[in-house]
Amino acid sequence: MLEIWLLIALVILIAVIWKPLSRTITGALDGHAGKVRAELDEAKRLREEAQSLLAEHKRQLAAGHDHAHTIVEHARVEAERQAERHHAELEASLGRRTEQALGRIAQEEARAIQDVRNHAATLVVQTTRRLLADQLDGEHAKALLDRAIEDVGRKLS
Repeated sequence: MLEIWLLIALVILIAVIWKPLSRTITGALDGHAGKVRAELDEAKRLREEAQSLLAEHKRQLAAGHDHAHTIVEHARVEAERQAERHHAELEASLGRRTEQALGRIAQEEARAIQDVRNHAATLVVQTTRRLLADQLDGEHAKALLDRAIEDVGRKLS
């Protein structure tokens, strides 16, 4: 019978200890479960935040690529426009220089023709003087010479 009383005492002891012990264990497990739940909620929140940031960065990266493409396209168009403008300016400059060169050539040609005419007139006058001096006497030669000089002057003008 002692064994039964010991068994009953053991059961009572377990029942008396079990209630506070189960509360402690249950409280500890509930506290741990709460911490795990809070950590899971925090992890879920952080994951959602990270996904949101990732999506934002992808949008910004796409916008950056679009902006870079726009800048490159604008630079290409501007470079083409500048090249066309420089080409037109070069053509205009070459045209002006060609006209200036042609003008100088025409001036030099006119000057050369005038020099040849002057030299020819001088030779004609000198030759006429010599011929007249050799063939004519003083007064008559002088009158012929003056008329010849006037004729040559009119013809060269």
